[in-house]
Amino acid sequence: MPDIDLVLLRERAQAGDTESQYELGLRYAEGEGVPQSESTAYRWLLRAAEARHAEAMAEVGRCLHDGTGVDVELGRALSWYEQALDAGARSVHADLGRLLIDEQVPARDPERARSVLEDGWELQGDSECAGLLAELFEDVHGDTDAAILWARRAAEAGDDASMVTLGYRHRYGLGLPRDFRAMVAWYERAAERGCATALSNLALCYQKGEGVRADEAKAFTLMERAAAVGHDRARTWIAFAHVDGIGCDRDPVRGRELLEELAPADPEIAHDLADRLIDGPGLERDLRAGLRWMRRAADEGYPPAHTYLGVLHWYGRHVDPDRERALEYYRHAAELGEPYATGNLGFALLEGEGVTQDRTQGFEFIERAGGLGNAHAALWLAERLLSGEEEGLARDEAAAVRVLEACTENEEDGDALFLLAELVRDGRGTPSDPGRALELFTLAGLDGRDTRVEEAVLRRALRIGD
Repeated sequence: MPDIDLVLLRERAQAGDTESQYELGLRYAEGEGVPQSESTAYRWLLRAAEARHAEAMAEVGRCLHDGTGVDVELGRALSWYEQALDAGARSVHADLGRLLIDEQVPARDPERARSVLEDGWELQGDSECAGLLAELFEDVHGDTDAAILWARRAAEAGDDASMVTLGYRHRYGLGLPRDFRAMVAWYERAAERGCATALSNLALCYQKGEGVRADEAKAFTLMERAAAVGHDRARTWIAFAHVDGIGCDRDPVRGRELLEELAPADPEIAHDLADRLIDGPGLERDLRAGLRWMRRAADEGYPPAHTYLGVLHWYGRHVDPDRERALEYYRHAAELGEPYATGNLGFALLEGEGVTQDRTQGFEFIERAGGLGNAHAALWLAERLLSGEEEGLARDEAAAVRVLEACTENEEDGDALFLLAELVRDGRGTPSDPGRALELFTLAGLDGRDTRVEEAVLRRALRIGD
């Protein structure tokens, strides 16, 4: 028996009733009582939009913006958003503002975006508008204080992304005090609303014991929830959790199955799977499969896969030794900013292994590698800058501090953090700052170093100073 309401709706839409055309378009978009069809939805919404239906204009803009039922055309999307706003659409401020700050849009206009987003906030209290204003002030104007102000407004109004942003700022001390409990509180608020990123971040907090008592079983449960609402990296985490027995019974067979499902679409996962198959731990060694996955990741342009293959050829592990080919892999990965290939090139130049020796260039590559997050390179260089015992490298404590700071901004390595904390505590190469040193020792402790003595001494000193 036909749906009488739907029949009448279609008749009114075909007769030119714009509200019916708009509603019918939404039904096709959702598959509500009709077969779901994005292209059919777009056609009905466009008919209503061309007849000046304000909300249909906004929907047409979204279709053109996202490529839903039609090819992406950002210029046309912008035009429809502007028309929708002029026609009184209530839901379009955030869409228009986002597009006006998009670097891919020729008519990009951050100042116009700011005005539109502020109107959306003032008129409707739209939390998404406030969140976009936070991004605008941070990314375009470089105004961290204003960015945090708007992020707080957005978060308090229910914007999940802003809650996660505030948690992240507390985690890394970006414009807000480094405070793991505050970080967890914001992640929990967003997680309660089903935010996939917040669920994943919160799971990692429970895995590492950051701001909460470590609880791997809870971490696993949270990551399952994140995966269920579409967080791709959560699926990868769960696969490796099965391999390693993190929060669940160890099941390497199931873990490998999950990884092999994910690896074809993601060269990073292919690389990580290959690494486990070649060198472990967790998976039974399978060199043929491991090398196949690693080469596939390299063929797809993943820089760490080039570095890995370079190391294998350099040392002749599982493949024929070939230092010329290894250096080719290193150079390709280094050109893409891969920190370990960059460091390997630096050490080769320093020692003249496989290349003409050039110590000056070698030091430059090693320093660059440290700044990219290669902790081994950063520590090697910092220790020699502190001792002044390396040929061609003068003693320079301030330079050692800079090397370690650049490294730890990209990679929170426990050993690099520990050495930096000691220098900050002792005032070597930088003014002494016990409070900052305590933060650095705390981070080093979270990353595996035993810093209980150092932290206790500093806390006592800070209390006495108060």
